[in-house]
Amino acid sequence: MKISNIGLNQVNPYKRNQQQTEKVQNATKTTADQLEISSVAKSMQTKSPVEVEQAERVEAIKAQIDAGTYKVDAKQLASNILNYYRI
Repeated sequence: MKISNIGLNQVNPYKRNQQQTEKVQNATKTTADQLEISSVAKSMQTKSPVEVEQAERVEAIKAQIDAGTYKVDAKQLASNILNYYRI
């Protein structure tokens, strides 16, 4: 039995795949991405007075830890741990 390529187009599937990816890349190059931040998100970017106080407290605790003067209340810590796991 003899098989011949009469009437069949020589198709390179790799070249076709490459051409399709090039088309997709060219199509995506023309569009531009845009980002819009809502007013709610903009208001969230500003720090509230509570956050400022928390940041100051954290900085004070960091300074105490660095100086070696920070003391942990063991009873309060144990109580908080128990309350956390009881819930």
